[in-house]
Amino acid sequence: METAELKKTIEALLFVSGKGISKKKIAEITEMPQEKISETVNALKQEWNSNHGVFIEEIGGGYQISTRPEYSPAILKLYPWKGVMRLSSSAAEVLSIVLYKQPVTTSEINEIRGVDSTGVIATLLKNNLIKYSGRKDAPGNPRLIRINEPFYHIFGIRDVSDIPSWRELGGGGEEENERGESSRGEEISEEPGTDDLSEGEEDGEDSEI
Repeated sequence: METAELKKTIEALLFVSGKGISKKKIAEITEMPQEKISETVNALKQEWNSNHGVFIEEIGGGYQISTRPEYSPAILKLYPWKGVMRLSSSAAEVLSIVLYKQPVTTSEINEIRGVDSTGVIATLLKNNLIKYSGRKDAPGNPRLIRINEPFYHIFGIRDVSDIPSWRELGGGGEEENERGESSRGEEISEEPGTDDLSEGEEDGEDSEI
C-alpha cells in the first residue's frame, strides 16, 4: 500500500474507532508492518498537530483522535458534562494493585489488602476499568485480572512510563487526596461494598463507583 493511501486508511480507522485502535490491529487490517504504521502515524501527527482542532494521541499502546483542551468550552456547550465519576481509596488501592501486579487473582488482591475486595472488584469490572483475562495455572484455576483499556483513556496513559503514582490514582489518603482527582481532571469515587454503578442524573448528580 502506498504511503498516501495508508495515511488515508489510518485516518479512517482512527475516526471510526472512537476509543482508539492498537498499532497491531492497524497493521493487521492494512497488512503493513508495525514499523510502517508508526512511521505513518508520526507523519500524520505532525500534519494534524499544527493545523487542526484535533490531534492523534497515543493511549494504552494504541492511537486515538482527541480534541485539543483549548476547545473544551465549545465542546461542553454541545455535550454538557452531567456528572463526574469519583473513586474511593479502596477502589484506587485495588486499581493500583492490578496495575502494578497484573495479571493478579482476587485472592492475591485480598492478601495484599488484608480485606475482602470482592465488592470493589465487581464495581471496577462493571465500570470496565479492569477485566478478567485468562486463568492462573494453579489449584482451582482462579481467574486473572488485568487493567482494561478504558483505564488508560481516563488517566491518559500511553505506555508504562506514564503509569500514574499512587497519589494520582487517589491513594494519598482522605485528607491528602479526598477527591481522588485523576490526571485528566475527572473525579472517580466508589463506596466500599457497592457493586453497581449509578448514572449521574441530569441535575448534575455525581455517578459513583
